[in-house]
Amino acid sequence: MNLKEANFTFSHSPHFSEENRELFEQHYDRLKGTLVFWKNNAAKYGNFHHYCVAWTILGGISIPFLAQAITGDPFSKWSLTIVSAHVAVLYVSQKGFKVEQNYKSFRLGESEFYDLRRRLLDMPHKLGENESDQIKNYFEQVEAIRSDMRLREVDGIASFEDLRQAVQQSRNNDPTGNP
Repeated sequence: MNLKEANFTFSHSPHFSEENRELFEQHYDRLKGTLVFWKNNAAKYGNFHHYCVAWTILGGISIPFLAQAITGDPFSKWSLTIVSAHVAVLYVSQKGFKVEQNYKSFRLGESEFYDLRRRLLDMPHKLGENESDQIKNYFEQVEAIRSDMRLREVDGIASFEDLRQAVQQSRNNDPTGNP
């Protein structure tokens, strides 16, 4: 997924000199790759998170009815097993790979950056008394956002212990009683 170019750019900002507007545009050009990465990961984790939530709800509602519908027909047994296993795999994947946490992290990082950018364009006085302070504070805050996002990204990687706990919790919550 590509970035949609923002309708608000530094090139037309009345608050900064031509030289500083160019400096901001160059800085933004260097950040585009990072922003695309955040946007793509937010979309990927967001889509998977919503898929997991939908199936968890549908599975949670349908499993008791499927259990009641079991007959001697192998299809009825397999239906319950497939739905139950699918929900369990999704649950383990979502918890073990911190899907919701990663979705929120990437989405918030992207949003924090654009909020800061809008603040600089609309209310530069909030970042400093003069252009020099505003630029310095803006660059420092962007770097802080990027540092925070690197920590969130590393924290969003599942450990073996996270996976083991998710599998155990899934087994404890299995409505079919299967180990």
